[in-house]
Amino acid sequence: MDPLWNPDAKSASIRKWADRLHKEAQRVFLQDKTHAHILFAFQDAGPVSITPIPAGTNHDQVHHAIIREIQENNLYGVIHVGEAWTYFPKDTKDHTAFQLLDGEMRVSDLRDGDKTEALYLRMESRDGDCVVYLNRIVRQGNKVGLGEHRTISDEEPLWFVRPREA
Repeated sequence: MDPLWNPDAKSASIRKWADRLHKEAQRVFLQDKTHAHILFAFQDAGPVSITPIPAGTNHDQVHHAIIREIQENNLYGVIHVGEAWTYFPKDTKDHTAFQLLDGEMRVSDLRDGDKTEALYLRMESRDGDCVVYLNRIVRQGNKVGLGEHRTISDEEPLWFVRPREA
């Protein structure tokens, strides 16, 4: 059952949606051994659309389409679900992590042994809420499952621009 949307508590509502959709994404992945890329859009009054993203769509195209949707439809928040390559830092002084964060390189530039397949869910809202759920995808022979889970909260948003203090 989908969470109820409370327009007076949008932040709590979209966080509940993110948690619910993350659980559903895990269920679908374990059942199908894959997960399509899907974008869920929310306005102040609640959920408004679910948009599948065609396989093979360029990452930059998706990013620009999300920004356009936010601006044209006055979206409150978005939740993006799919599979992704990611990098898990080895320690707090990991040079590769700093290069990725600074935009000097992309995860796709890494060697296969340095990047990790993950089930990915990212929620971000106009209020600055942001949470990312990552589940490692584990492949052993013909078996596919989900391993380690990591949640990253309140990181710097990528899609919504917040004014910075001078």
